[in-house]
Amino acid sequence: MASLTEIANVAGVSVATVSRVLSGSDHPVSDATRERVNRAAEVLGFHPNMLARALVTNRSNTMAVIVHDISDPYFAEIVRGLEDSAHEHRYQLFISSSDREPDRELAYVRAFLSHRVDAIIFAGGGFHDATYGAALDALLAPFEASNAVVRLSPSDDERPFLAPDNEGGAAQMTRHLLELGHRVIGFIDGPPDFPPSAERADGYEAALREAGLALDPELIESGHFTEEGGAAAAATLLARRPDITALFAANDLMAFGALRELQRREIDVPGRVSVAGFDDVRMASHLHPSLTTVRVPMYELGQQAFFLATKILTGDRPEARRIDVSLQLRESTGPAPA
Repeated sequence: MASLTEIANVAGVSVATVSRVLSGSDHPVSDATRERVNRAAEVLGFHPNMLARALVTNRSNTMAVIVHDISDPYFAEIVRGLEDSAHEHRYQLFISSSDREPDRELAYVRAFLSHRVDAIIFAGGGFHDATYGAALDALLAPFEASNAVVRLSPSDDERPFLAPDNEGGAAQMTRHLLELGHRVIGFIDGPPDFPPSAERADGYEAALREAGLALDPELIESGHFTEEGGAAAAATLLARRPDITALFAANDLMAFGALRELQRREIDVPGRVSVAGFDDVRMASHLHPSLTTVRVPMYELGQQAFFLATKILTGDRPEARRIDVSLQLRESTGPAPA
């Protein structure tokens, strides 16, 4: 790789000037000189050492995002929005999957701190675990003094977060099923003690109470946000309550599993049992029957997470904000059977 001296010779400037331009220093350099240095660096194939630059500027132009599972289409779409925005603004994005393991997530946070990233974005929900929370706070406290932490799920602490309206969306979908005449609605919940799961369950329960229906614990089963879990939960609910006429899954992957289980049992959807999901991942509209679901604007959520991080980096302190969701009515829901 070309040295600073070689670039200085080609550009006709001093080595100190080359260093100031390529390090992003605030020292005044004319636009013409800056252009000559950048052109010489490009011609010579110079690639700046980002870690060395970070030591000088205290900014590395890198961000990190921690998701629960990058193969989950929900997180993949969020990361796509983040990555496109980062690329457009000349940021590099590091991506890791925690598999919903607190220790693994903490290990990634330590690694990102050692790489001097400017921001860490937690795309998945936090863990209700005191040991994890204390360890994470200890890691993030010094980092947040001059850097950014963004959460894309509701947070119990005072850190800013950006999250979909989980409770409102679940209430909307439950009301839709009630309007179709369903009164025995099974709910396939996400992982226990997990903020997005809790909020979506709260929306389901609120809509039932609104309709004057008592919450029946027999109608709730966890599917752990996986397709296999959704299939198992659907089987359990149908065995427990054969009178179920609708299944509402707290994410689309679990709804896919429920549909698969109903098809295996040759139960007509939506003639005998309606199925609804939450998120509106790309596959939802391509199934047969296509899935009625709550649409979360995941790509836009990723984009806005990037801009929220950059605001924090400039010293702004944005408030927590919810993103609107909407119903996508498709073939998998219909009137309750007579």
